[in-house]
Amino acid sequence: MKKSMHLGLHEYFEEVDSRADLTEINHSIHMRNAEETYWKNQQEEAVLQEFDGHQGYLYFIDILLEDERHIPFEIDHADLHILYVLSDSGPIKLYNQDTHLLSKVANHRAQYLYLPPEDYHIALPPGKSTIFGFYFRASIFRDGNDTKYTFLHPLLDAYRSQSPLSKCSIDFRVGLITQLYIETLCRNLVAKQLHNESFILERLIRLIELSKQKIHEEYDHEDLYKNLIYKYINTIKAHVDLYGQNFSLQEVAEKMGFSESHMSHILKRQTGIPAKQYKDRFLLERCRKELLAYGRVGDAAERCGFSSVAAFSKFFKKHTGETPVAFRTDKTDRTQL
Repeated sequence: MKKSMHLGLHEYFEEVDSRADLTEINHSIHMRNAEETYWKNQQEEAVLQEFDGHQGYLYFIDILLEDERHIPFEIDHADLHILYVLSDSGPIKLYNQDTHLLSKVANHRAQYLYLPPEDYHIALPPGKSTIFGFYFRASIFRDGNDTKYTFLHPLLDAYRSQSPLSKCSIDFRVGLITQLYIETLCRNLVAKQLHNESFILERLIRLIELSKQKIHEEYDHEDLYKNLIYKYINTIKAHVDLYGQNFSLQEVAEKMGFSESHMSHILKRQTGIPAKQYKDRFLLERCRKELLAYGRVGDAAERCGFSSVAAFSKFFKKHTGETPVAFRTDKTDRTQL
């Protein structure tokens, strides 16, 4: 996707050669295969990571400031943007060239924006700020598939009409699931590979779906148990996506502030399905994807967190009735028919 957002870090910082030139800051999450640049102005430092994908342009900023700073940026093509504030230092404020406040995103919250071509600046608070964002082609919403995303309708209308006026959605919480999704996306980026482009699109859609759910939970105030179960199931899936099998259900429950027995009881009562069965289902789905994407059983086993090919094969055959090699061979043969 063509880069259309140009952050003017050079207006305040000097670019340095490598991360070794920075003494105060490092990146919070490593964005695999991204272009990294490093910036410094005395004790104030920044790391910018950018990745150009076919379906979206992703960036991750870690920045340490002594005072509030206004960093300019330019938009040269209208797109839809989403901005995640992952830090505790204070709100991020966005202004247009007339210094009109467009958006204010608090700690651990996020917001969608439609930004037409213009000069803007972003006000960053003192302390360490961590920001993840991406902009993407709004054309992924077509043929009526945007019906359920009512929070995006004003932005989509502005994009389709190429409005000269900026728009922003309501903001929403960024919780554990969202952070895990972001980390999984960043850690698995591969440039110029077809299977990775489908992975990026899938992850971006998941984040958009998760945004819809977060807004629904926060503003619609539906059944609390239903929302808790949704969060528990999706946190299990997010852990599988990031760690494979290398986590316990107790860890997931504790991160949510509950005991494993409490969450398992609620889940079984509400869905009739044990938490372990959800974990195995999500893990099997990932095993299949890794086998098809990378081919070698050993690579798939390692990426899914198994200690050996034997353990991976035992799990796979238990849940499918066939070996990983047989599954991969069958799928390969079918694609060649």
